Amino acid sequence: MNRSNSVTSGCNMPKSSKPQHFNLMDLCEASAQYKVMDKQQNLPEYNFSDYLSYAEAIAGMNSLENGVDLDPIDVECRVRMVEWCFQVVDFAKLNRETVSLAITLLDRFLSSSCCEAKEVLLCRQKYQLASMAALFLSIKMNEKSVVNASVFAELSRGSYAAKDILAMESSILQALKWRVNGPSPHAFLRYLVKLTGKGGVPSVLSQYNLVDLCIFQLDLAVGDYFFCSEKPSSTAIAAVLNAVGSCDQLSQIDYDAFVTLLEQATGVDSNSSEIYKNMERLRVLLENNGINLHLRSNSTFSDEQRMSPICIMSGMKNVISDASMCPDSAF
Repeated sequence: MNRSNSVTSGCNMPKSSKPQHFNLMDLCEASAQYKVMDKQQNLPEYNFSDYLSYAEAIAGMNSLENGVDLDPIDVECRVRMVEWCFQVVDFAKLNRETVSLAITLLDRFLSSSCCEAKEVLLCRQKYQLASMAALFLSIKMNEKSVVNASVFAELSRGSYAAKDILAMESSILQALKWRVNGPSPHAFLRYLVKLTGKGGVPSVLSQYNLVDLCIFQLDLAVGDYFFCSEKPSSTAIAAVLNAVGSCDQLSQIDYDAFVTLLEQATGVDSNSSEIYKNMERLRVLLENNGINLHLRSNSTFSDEQRMSPICIMSGMKNVISDASMCPDSAF
């Protein structure tokens, strides 16, 4: 990809004072793991369907045939529950990647053909319960902190009991056939940082403190339904290219060398339409959150910015201001 096709270079990121170095064994292991995840993301059980369109179609047919109006979930429901999940993990000082895993589990569950998933699609209250159960499951998988269902029942302020959360968690696990460790954009990013180092020299991403910018983009992508149909690796690569393309301190020669190394390590054409549309979408999300890569200079992403509400739609209000607020107030 020519640099002119990437984000304009307006971001002078400071060099890392403690760059990470990776030996040959690290690179070999990273390459092998990347290939495994690449194969895994293409398996049918880790793919998604356009479940929101399906829910809308089923609700429309039911209205015509039975005269009963259902209230299916929509994009805004998903955005608001993602916001709520982020506020819960931020409030509890947990890893934000836990939300990414939770929403991936939820999306895969809703893409399944099980009866429980179809019920959730057509009932917003059940969707809230499924979202909470997915986050509950993700925390147990991804965090060292011990959590129990009664804590989540308290978060719902009486809307759901602990047994409801556990029952929904069981439904999600059964629908996914316990395949809960699928590849994520965040996981791909970690390996991309290793794979783009060369000869003992750390990756450009580490040298210029660009990893946080990549992570920030991936956090925003969690709340955008668009990325459900995109490969996690493509989203991670797009975030990397956006970040590196915004770094003014990187010479054209070094930029071209990085892109070549990235393409060799991943086997992905950085000029492909798939990567390009992911890059464009991520930049839109950044702009909707007040971040313009063309204008930023000497930028870092503070905890305050990371804890800000995820607002995908321009002008959307953040309706959940307290992590303990019952999620049904979002709809």
